[in-house]
Amino acid sequence: MLEPNSKSITVVPAQAVSSKTDEERASWWDQYKVNAAAQLSPTALKVLEADARYIVEKALPGSDGNIDADAWPEEGLRTGMVIGSVQSGKTASMLAVASLALDKGVDVVVLLAGTRVGLWLQTYERMLSQLDGSSRDTAYARSSVRLILPQPEDVLNPDRMGPTSYLKPSKATLAVRQGIPMIIVVPKLDEHLLHLSRMLKNVLSSTILAGGDRATTMLVLDDEADDASVLDSATSDKVTPRFIAALWSGDHHNSSSRDANLRASYVAYTATPQANYLQESHNPLAPREFSAALRVAGHEGEITPRSLTYLEPNGIRGYYCGGDMYYDATSFLSGPLTVSWPYPELRPGETESELAERQEVLRWEAISAAIRSFMVGAAARLLIDGRRYSDVAGRVFPDRNTLQAAMPRAHTMMFHPSVRKDAHFAAAEDIARWSRALPGNERNIELPEGDDGEPIVALDPAGLAVRLQLEEEKWRACYSSFEHSRLALSSFPGAAYPRLDEARWTEVYSLLVNEIFPNVALRVLNSDPAADDHPRFEPTETAEGWRSPEDLLTIFVAGNILSRGLTVEGLATSLFLRSSTEPAADTQMQMQRWFGYRGAHLPFCRVFLLEDQLTLFRQYNIRDRALKSLVLRRMALPQDETAAGTLILEGLDFVATSKIETRKIPLSPGPSPQIRLVERSNPDLASHNNGILVSELGRGRWDEIDAARNVGRIRSEPIGLLELADLLDQLRYTQHDPSLEDELSRRWASLQHSLGLSDPLFRPPGLNPMPYRVRPQSCPYAMAAYLRLWHALGTGHYAPGFHATDKADLPWSQLDGRTTPQFYLAVRSGEKQSTVSELRSLGIGAMIRGIGPNDRLNTLWGSRGYDSSGYFGDQFIDYHYHGRRPVPRLRDGDTWRPRGHPGLALFHVISDDQGGPDMVTLGLGLPHGGPDHIAALRR
Repeated sequence: MLEPNSKSITVVPAQAVSSKTDEERASWWDQYKVNAAAQLSPTALKVLEADARYIVEKALPGSDGNIDADAWPEEGLRTGMVIGSVQSGKTASMLAVASLALDKGVDVVVLLAGTRVGLWLQTYERMLSQLDGSSRDTAYARSSVRLILPQPEDVLNPDRMGPTSYLKPSKATLAVRQGIPMIIVVPKLDEHLLHLSRMLKNVLSSTILAGGDRATTMLVLDDEADDASVLDSATSDKVTPRFIAALWSGDHHNSSSRDANLRASYVAYTATPQANYLQESHNPLAPREFSAALRVAGHEGEITPRSLTYLEPNGIRGYYCGGDMYYDATSFLSGPLTVSWPYPELRPGETESELAERQEVLRWEAISAAIRSFMVGAAARLLIDGRRYSDVAGRVFPDRNTLQAAMPRAHTMMFHPSVRKDAHFAAAEDIARWSRALPGNERNIELPEGDDGEPIVALDPAGLAVRLQLEEEKWRACYSSFEHSRLALSSFPGAAYPRLDEARWTEVYSLLVNEIFPNVALRVLNSDPAADDHPRFEPTETAEGWRSPEDLLTIFVAGNILSRGLTVEGLATSLFLRSSTEPAADTQMQMQRWFGYRGAHLPFCRVFLLEDQLTLFRQYNIRDRALKSLVLRRMALPQDETAAGTLILEGLDFVATSKIETRKIPLSPGPSPQIRLVERSNPDLASHNNGILVSELGRGRWDEIDAARNVGRIRSEPIGLLELADLLDQLRYTQHDPSLEDELSRRWASLQHSLGLSDPLFRPPGLNPMPYRVRPQSCPYAMAAYLRLWHALGTGHYAPGFHATDKADLPWSQLDGRTTPQFYLAVRSGEKQSTVSELRSLGIGAMIRGIGPNDRLNTLWGSRGYDSSGYFGDQFIDYHYHGRRPVPRLRDGDTWRPRGHPGLALFHVISDDQGGPDMVTLGLGLPHGGPDHIAALRR
């Protein structure tokens, strides 16, 4: 079985259109299903279909196989997002959606195939063979069923036509008259989009649209939608997203459908949707109607209900190998598959030049370890398969099948040295030097020059043989490590990998010298986006016959070109040494090309990197799981909740995306959140808030905290998280009633959906919704939502992406104990007589605090406990009463209560400096152990 994300093309003979009636002809889905079945297991095919049908129903709503034009918004545009994983089969889903949409009667399908010509042609060939069931030689036979633009002869020949030639209005006009659908595959390049929008505007004119018996529908499927399709701001000069919108609007200054009889649906496919969600306010392509997440094959999960993975009966060889397999600290595989070194920091007494020397030595060590692993793995695979590169190198075969019967499987390596393009060539030269150098002498090697005076950047077989002889034990250790990986994988279903016998090392040694060293290639992929420069893994047909692919055994050196849609077949070794001053999760996630359906050769897979980068990759994976889990839960709801907002997480050391300016918003309100907003504008609301305290004082037993000081009272019995949350929600303010539409509010809806809760976490009054007047850390309703969240996570609900406030490096799911605290209610008494009679009768006085603009206290907490009187301060007033130890020390700046200690909700009675009635507010003391994460919100 081929890898599910393989770019290899399976050609099914085209239907004999002339000999079949419309009734006899197979549906688009049935035809595509035959092609997909050649690459997918029956279970994977069921999942592919289920997810594709969900997407089509959301993109092209209707019933009984028909499209309901009335289901579109007034502007005639529906937008949605489909989130996949890196190299997980997003294109397969996109083609499945196209097939089902064609069966449903969509009139125009546009496939936007990335920003590189190589990706465009790759997607075009897959569309032709897998969706249409034809080839460049047989596509003409289906001309009465559909129109494909460009036509094969226009782009699959060496003299490739441009958009002015391959977009043929005459053929498109004929297709419209005949009532047959159009399938258009274009790159996401401005020139192509501009010409396509003009052609569609002319072919689907208002007169033509008005003459139909139903609305005309257009489905635009955008591959790699987080790239050129992102609009960083409303005032951005970037035109690609606007040119995409012009496909249905006819005008890049507008995004609505240009005609009431034209309905458009835009579906964005990506593995990194952070920027797409964050651009909602200004990009017409942002997902507004729906979101979907694609599942991947794994060792657990069902088709229904949806989860991150589904059980693949064929076992590990059909599993998707992603972040959970490489980075999960609880997995026994993460050790064998990732090899890391501590990031070299400046040591005490060390000079900058000494540090630079250590860094250089470490760099050569990483290069050495990666290349040894790559080459030994290649030799071991030849040993297992019994095939040889020398049997196919330079030979011509009479047909493709004969070639493939003799051809070894692809075995490749990828090196990410830097974001700078010039560094790619320098890195390739370093690999060439390494092959010629004695161990430790790499920097002193001069490469020979070619006739043009440029260095010859190629591996030296003789030099490699010398290095193997001198470092044999290190090379042999690689061979042993692959056997250890095989044993670690052996418990998985279907993991019948052949044993790598130590006694056969001499055979591996011989294969290295005679097969690997003479045939390994070194390539720098550093091309212009408009060039067709990409790895080549398919056999090529020449006038003499068939030749093997040029990249069967290749080390690729490149940067971002390897992060957009290109599948590196047989990738076994990845060396990631690039760095960034402000890492962006979406950019670096796309670079993880070692992800994919690698199960067939997983024991040989390795990623070499520094530990700080490995930590980042682990955090990206956790946040990726959190986002997909949210979308999957929403897919199960009766109504899509995309409009409720989608929470995007980032970290202290990285941003979610560099494409949109964001700000970091923590979840936890901190150790001592204080509600500094007071109500004095509306006497009724002020009286209501006072009544909350009076009511609480009437419940349970309240004791003097310290009779000698008269600092206040405390209730003897604590309350739980939910009871305290309900209390906070009772507070009312003239100037603060947060709107549920605010993005700060919508994140709570995202968290509610992530946890599968039926009741909302965030419950503002909703009497007069308005923008936030205080930060979330000072908002009583946000505090209440946080307490409800803590309760849910502590009582069995689960969602990825959280960590505890005192254990930032440990996912919430891996915590040994998840205790939920109790809170003591107390009231701080001041020296001024209260205006509230019930408080006066209890001897509770009001406190004097400075009140600034917008009725906000300059500070809430009073006594700081810095004297020697034995009073610990208002923030720890309950410690003073209970005698609990240890007591947090304000002086040290660590005001968190220890994990397991109770919390505090301290009422404050504030005197109005303008002579009005007293006002009530609260401050909280939270113990460590609550949930936290950092949300990314637009600036």
